Formats: sequence, structure tokens, C-alpha cells
Amino acid sequence: MRTLKSKELNKAVREANKASGEILIPQAKHESPDGHRDAKSSKKYRPGKLDKSIKVTASAKGAVIKAGSASRVPYAAAIHFGFRKRNIRPNRFLFRAMARKSDVVAATYERRIEAVVRQFLES
Repeated sequence: MRTLKSKELNKAVREANKASGEILIPQAKHESPDGHRDAKSSKKYRPGKLDKSIKVTASAKGAVIKAGSASRVPYAAAIHFGFRKRNIRPNRFLFRAMARKSDVVAATYERRIEAVVRQFLES
């Protein structure tokens, strides 16, 4: 997709992308593995950091749902895609969330983009 000339149109498309991506966040948090603290786990371990790190970033080209960060949740990729050497099986919670909510996301995206197109074609 090429760069849009109008800043308002660019902003409206970005907001439509973000709105369609934010539909996935509750489902992704529900699908993400819950950490359990036991007697042997370290004192620094705080369950729920992976859930809190799920975010949507949007641009005029599309939206991306990310989980984890290099400093706060560096283990997010190992949980999602697995880590064979450390015997961690993949738990693709983001992919499952997208599969379960794809119809709703597509309908929302179509409705929002249609409204943007109608707004800018009629003006």
C-alpha cells in the first residue's frame, strides 16, 4: 500500500486498523498461559506479566499484535514458539486467539474501512 496523501485519511485508516486489532486482546489474554507460583519458584517471579505485555501497534498499512518485550518479558517468544533445547513446547496463544476471533475482526475492519471510504468520498 502506498503512502496516503491526506493526514486525516491516514489517521482514520490507522484508527480502523487499531480498532480491529484491539478486538483480539481479551481473547489473547484468555488464551495465554497462566503462570503458577510454587514453593521452589523465585521470589521475583510475578505471574501475569505476559498478559499485560500484549499490545496492538497500528499503521496505515495494518495492525500488529505483539506480546513481550526484551526487558520486561524476554521469554514471550520462547513460550509462543517453543524452545526445543530447553524442552518448552510451543503455546501459540496469539495464533489461537486470531483463529477464534477472525470473523469478528474481519467484520469490524470491513465496517470501519467502509465508513472511512464513505466519509472521504462524500466530502
